[in-house]
Amino acid sequence: MTRRGAWLVLLGLCGTPAEAMPSHVAVSAGSFFAAATRCEMQDFISQGQTKSLRAALNRYLSAADQKNIEAGYARGLQDSTVYVVELKRWAPFTPDSAGCYRVQGVLDDYRGQLDAE
Repeated sequence: MTRRGAWLVLLGLCGTPAEAMPSHVAVSAGSFFAAATRCEMQDFISQGQTKSLRAALNRYLSAADQKNIEAGYARGLQDSTVYVVELKRWAPFTPDSAGCYRVQGVLDDYRGQLDAE
């Protein structure tokens, strides 16, 4: 399983505002953003992009999605974990050059999809 494939689900499920995605997908997305934030904090990727991308995504998210993303973000940041939907479990995430390179690729994909709209 690639991390990139696991995270691309987010934009595919929320094409219009207020379309709720499954809660476990939103929690997973939040945990990914926590991983991205940790990569930024360790200077593996450019700082500030995660926050701005999350803000740009908000127009596509229902209130429930936003709440679940925040829950995943908080737990991911606290425990240094990501929720992997396909495995239905939390997995450790330690920012390093390889993991953060994949995180950056997903952020770039999200940004590209948002720019295309």
